[in-house]
Amino acid sequence: MKERLVLLPGWAMHSGVWGDFATQLSEHFTLTLIDQLPSFEHLDAVADSIVALLDDEPFYLLGWSLGGNAALNIAQRYPSRVKGVILLATNPCFVAKETWAGMPLAMFRAFAQQVHLNAPATLQSFLAVQCQGVDNGEALLNTFKVHFASKDVLPLTDLMQNLALLEKVDLRDTLAHLTCPITAIFSDNDALVPVNIGQAMQELQPNLQLHIVEKAGHIPFMAKTAVCVNIICAFIDGIREN
Repeated sequence: MKERLVLLPGWAMHSGVWGDFATQLSEHFTLTLIDQLPSFEHLDAVADSIVALLDDEPFYLLGWSLGGNAALNIAQRYPSRVKGVILLATNPCFVAKETWAGMPLAMFRAFAQQVHLNAPATLQSFLAVQCQGVDNGEALLNTFKVHFASKDVLPLTDLMQNLALLEKVDLRDTLAHLTCPITAIFSDNDALVPVNIGQAMQELQPNLQLHIVEKAGHIPFMAKTAVCVNIICAFIDGIREN
């Protein structure tokens, strides 16, 4: 019987962007694709609304970027439901703090202002930023744009509310006290999440399995699909064997 794996997309993204990654995962797992992260003022409400979409069967969570923050929150709030968590390019505290690497607050707020003024153009630029430094970057960006255009984007009010959520989210304590198995996949050249966050997360949560993928930007599941699928399969197989 295949394990159930729930996929949570990143900010402004949707289930259509998973592409071949979801196809390959479906060979090993029963997938539930959350189409878009719901928009709420608090992450607890995001978590509750996602879990409300699921049946009572226990599941694994895979969250990309902001979706990873939602996955951590769900694992904290529903420990009996979550069998394990996979984080893709996720920073539990996205905006930098004095002792924690992340996006500088001024840069984050400038980006939010750009979204507010011209969301369509800013989102296209955001796709390009996520592809920075990846192998076959131009071709991959074109594929990314096609996948992104396959579904409607959230309304501007929802995009802004989820940005406000991302600005204030700090799940370092949640990560430190997580009881389920957890693995994290980072890229060595992610323009949005510093790679050294992985080691900092491991110091908070020694049981975290850390994987660094080369030249995968902010989209390791697209840039290094087979590598990520193999990591995920090995992680879940290891849990099943114990």
